[in-house]
Amino acid sequence: MKNLFSLLSKAKGLTLFVICILAFMPSIGSATLTTDSVYTVVDKAPKFNGQPSRTNKFIEKHLTYPDEAWQKGLEGVVNVSFTITKDGHLMDVKVESGLDPLLNLEALRVVDLMTDWKPAKKDGETVHARVSVPVVFSLTREEKDFIATMQRMGLDEKPPLYVIDNKMVRSRIHLPSYNVESIRVLKGQSAIDQYGEEGKNGVVVITTKRGTPPVR
Repeated sequence: MKNLFSLLSKAKGLTLFVICILAFMPSIGSATLTTDSVYTVVDKAPKFNGQPSRTNKFIEKHLTYPDEAWQKGLEGVVNVSFTITKDGHLMDVKVESGLDPLLNLEALRVVDLMTDWKPAKKDGETVHARVSVPVVFSLTREEKDFIATMQRMGLDEKPPLYVIDNKMVRSRIHLPSYNVESIRVLKGQSAIDQYGEEGKNGVVVITTKRGTPPVR
């Protein structure tokens, strides 16, 4: 009888030991998720489903040129990479090759908006895939000429006040040169006398041609 109790006791101990091991083992699903590969070469690349659906057009539509970088005339390409999961989610966005920190941050912000994707396929299966897109920062000829004028007059270090058709504008706006009738620059005490403390960094007074949409 003692031998029987001893065997049962050992069997219970073995069972408890096995249960403890199983309790600490990861589930099959989570193990599969953590070991899934992220592919750079696939049979069918991820497809962006946003509007506009072409990534370069989406970036162009949503990109905001940082004022400080614009005033310095900084241009170039920021290459951004990210992973599109097999569920179509965007993850792990990072700058692969960058420019100015402000431009890098803006590139990351814009790419982070691109959340709607159809996942990649390899060997008939949906897979995680690594994608890279260029974010282009470029200035028009008119913008370059205007920036050169600002630099020549010493208004590039601190943003001036813009007055467009008698309306004060406290941030840079894009105004094509063909819409401009005249530009006048005020500096020093004359700028402060006319526009108060807001004119301390200088004032750029712009008059637009008839038919130009009003500044909002």
